[in-house]
Amino acid sequence: MALKELGIEYKKIDRTFVAISSFKGEIGDIIPKIDAFYNNVKLDESGSPIAIIDHGVYTTGGKYIELCFPFNPKNAMVDIPTKFIDMIEALSIMHQGPIENLNETFKSILNYMQERLISGTAYLRLVFHKYNLKNPEENQIEIQYQLHKWGDRLKKGMDKVLGESMTNEILKDRENLFTIESSQNDRIQWLKAMLDRLDAISNEQQHYDILSCCAHEFSKKRVEHMRSIYEKTGDIDKVIEEMYLDNDWYEKPIRNGNILYVTKVPADPEGYEKAQSLEEKKKSYCHCRFINTNFDKEISPTFCYCGTGWYRQIWEGILEKPIKVSVLKSLLKGDDCCELAIHLPKNHNFFN
Repeated sequence: MALKELGIEYKKIDRTFVAISSFKGEIGDIIPKIDAFYNNVKLDESGSPIAIIDHGVYTTGGKYIELCFPFNPKNAMVDIPTKFIDMIEALSIMHQGPIENLNETFKSILNYMQERLISGTAYLRLVFHKYNLKNPEENQIEIQYQLHKWGDRLKKGMDKVLGESMTNEILKDRENLFTIESSQNDRIQWLKAMLDRLDAISNEQQHYDILSCCAHEFSKKRVEHMRSIYEKTGDIDKVIEEMYLDNDWYEKPIRNGNILYVTKVPADPEGYEKAQSLEEKKKSYCHCRFINTNFDKEISPTFCYCGTGWYRQIWEGILEKPIKVSVLKSLLKGDDCCELAIHLPKNHNFFN
């Protein structure tokens, strides 16, 4: 079904100036906290309150939630944290009723994205157009799921490495076959043909430089935390020790000199253990939405350089120095796992 038939809208949402109130908690805590904020702060409102939920930060104290209250920046108040929240592109749907039932409405977006292999980010926005603590059936809450603009990142990286003319040739037909409403088959066929064209005219270093910039964004808050450990200790091993304590996000890096070796864990560990065939194991193992149901399409292993960008973000964020990540094994190469080598800068004493 098309977006409009599902009640879903594709939106470009402008950069917005807001007052901020952050907390760790659950989605059900949001409306009471909005009320409490307005009761304590006089604000010349210029828009509905927005909750930004960061799913990239797992904590024992609940979800990390920023309450954002749009208002005119000319009226900024020195005693309240303020900032601009970024312009985003999102799929949006309106939820009517209790906040506890949001998931049922959100499934329409998730199902659409799964069907067409569209990727989201770790950020979800809820816009409270109308809310009523006493009568939650009157709630009108807009769900905005921020999109990961993989194709735009690909073009930007390719323009930088190969130039605009060559990029346009490699990415031809993108506007017809790789859109927000393109079918899964069209998107995969375009991806395969695009990678074949890229392979024909570029080398491995260029593949890395282009595709590692397309990866999903790793949590900035987590990178900042790891960076703070490195700044305090100057010791990469201390950072690795901290990563070993976090089972939600980090594989267990193994260091050999200035190289860290990482073997990806299955995306669906339970499904991987129960799998009866190699095909089922691969589907449960692979984290990539483009690949895990399309191993039969013979997509170029070059695509796996996209996944190196996850680790590039982490370690360049920690060290504030350029690094290189190489693919040692991948499912697209015919291996039974994905293994990467993270090359830290040489001639630098990272280890106390």
